[in-house]
Amino acid sequence: MSPRPVIVAGAALLVIGFGLVLALRDRSRPAPLPPADAPETTQSFIRRPATWVTDIGQSEAASDRVGGAVKSAFIRALREQDRDKVRASVTSDFLARFPGADDGREVPDATMLIRDYPPGPYPDMQVDAFFAAVESHLQGVSFVERTTWRTYEFLVEPDGSRAVAKVHFQLAGPMPDGTRRDLVASVGIEAVATGDTWKLRRLEWLEGTRIQGRFRPWRDITQATGFHVPESRESARVTQALIDNRNNTMFGGIAVVDVNRDGFWDLLATRVSGWSRLFVNDGHGGFIPEEGPPVQNEGSPASWLCVDLDNDGQEEIVGAVVLEYTDTGGYLPLYRKVDGRWVLEPRALFFSNPRGMRQIGIQGIVPEDIDGNGYLDLFYCVYSNGRSLQEEFNTLASFDGNDNWLFMNHGGLKFTEESDARGITGTQYTFCAKIWDLDFDGDLDIYECNDYGPNAVWVNDGNGRFSRTGGLGLEDGSNYTMGVTIADFDNTGQWWIYISNMYSHAGNRIVPLAAGVTPELRQVAKVLAQGNQLYRWNASSRRWDECGVPWQVNQADWAWGCLFADFDNDTDKDIFVANGFTSNADASAPDY
Repeated sequence: MSPRPVIVAGAALLVIGFGLVLALRDRSRPAPLPPADAPETTQSFIRRPATWVTDIGQSEAASDRVGGAVKSAFIRALREQDRDKVRASVTSDFLARFPGADDGREVPDATMLIRDYPPGPYPDMQVDAFFAAVESHLQGVSFVERTTWRTYEFLVEPDGSRAVAKVHFQLAGPMPDGTRRDLVASVGIEAVATGDTWKLRRLEWLEGTRIQGRFRPWRDITQATGFHVPESRESARVTQALIDNRNNTMFGGIAVVDVNRDGFWDLLATRVSGWSRLFVNDGHGGFIPEEGPPVQNEGSPASWLCVDLDNDGQEEIVGAVVLEYTDTGGYLPLYRKVDGRWVLEPRALFFSNPRGMRQIGIQGIVPEDIDGNGYLDLFYCVYSNGRSLQEEFNTLASFDGNDNWLFMNHGGLKFTEESDARGITGTQYTFCAKIWDLDFDGDLDIYECNDYGPNAVWVNDGNGRFSRTGGLGLEDGSNYTMGVTIADFDNTGQWWIYISNMYSHAGNRIVPLAAGVTPELRQVAKVLAQGNQLYRWNASSRRWDECGVPWQVNQADWAWGCLFADFDNDTDKDIFVANGFTSNADASAPDY
């Protein structure tokens, strides 16, 4: 039987925000959660309204009021572990169905203590018994450091007196030994209006997991290793102001490469339009900063790629930025090392471009030998230009981004841009891509992952020409994709593709309420709100089947990059997702 995943809190992957590890564990696969519009299964405990408000604005306003009241009273009381405040935050006839710490079943794992709690049934509990059940999960926790209460289904009665909802719920905190314990669940709730506030009347466990590390596998050693770029107070202030005013959406990136071929990985860091610096691994647990490519501020890209493009045993460096525009096109940077110094190869990478087209934004570069001549070709994921995000733009399906580029490598650092000539066309907002044999016919195809629109599969005809096809299942419902990773994660010969999109609690609330939309559009919106997607190759149908929701790896909030990798050294691969965004200097202000 195939394993199923567990969602585990993780750490940030060089982005401001937080990460989640979606660890694929050796567990029996459960039945999927019922959809939001499924019939109620516990009529006597949480009674679904006979009618409810369908006006989205009114419903969302009510959701904000209920959520605000619950967070300020009930969730705050749980965070403070204050029994009296919990009593005051619920009605006198409050009942809960909630597992105790010893309920459920243990999931075998070498690095974490995992206990899975299915939907139940659990006995009815009054408030004190419920509080005791919660305490049992928090036993030994130094303090509750994090609480989550995020509604993904909400129905309020027309008179505004009662509401039922489904909520993502979390309590987490550190243990004295430095490990962490997380209780993560979906719960159903009933809330009633009492005076000028709302109180909980019912709370029912739907599914969830408690997770605790057996030891501390990761430590932050950034400063100790010398991997640090000094920043003045004024520079930090300006950066924070850009964040607070929502004026910055991309800071930079990291490239990992053994640039001096000494067997130790080095790091090439960049800040967009700021600086680029090479950190050379000293082989003793530290890094020595050295000069990287000699770029001016405006030439510092969103990311670098370090690969050997001429097969001379020394990596070249190419950047995701346009260095020079001409009347007919533009040039991209390519640096090679000569006598120990990085030298710009003048005009090695030329692309055609309409006159006046500027401000071209590039998100990433993918290397692969597409034509089999022994040299790495380069696929540039080009996002937008100065004419994007204008009248033709819409968030569901926009085609006013920029053309992607495919540079074919002829050896000797000689390239020609051949995307259109090889059939790769279109102007979507491409964020990332994978070059891989997606249809298992022996040649390399291109999976183009787009923001603000469907993804694209460019199938190779075997001669290096491509056509866009919808026959493989990888384009169905995809949107807002910002990461892609491919692996045989459990070493069974079964291939999987995971893409990171954007999970939307508001979208999940709103889609069932929306009136006047076609069933097709409602289904598209539902898929877009569900978040990340996991595809499994089906050899019988020769298609990729999407199974992110039943495998419970879809919800990772505002997701960015993702990666299959063995983080716990147990020989199978886990999924790491970088998510979140930037944090406002004012803790009470919304993050962006």
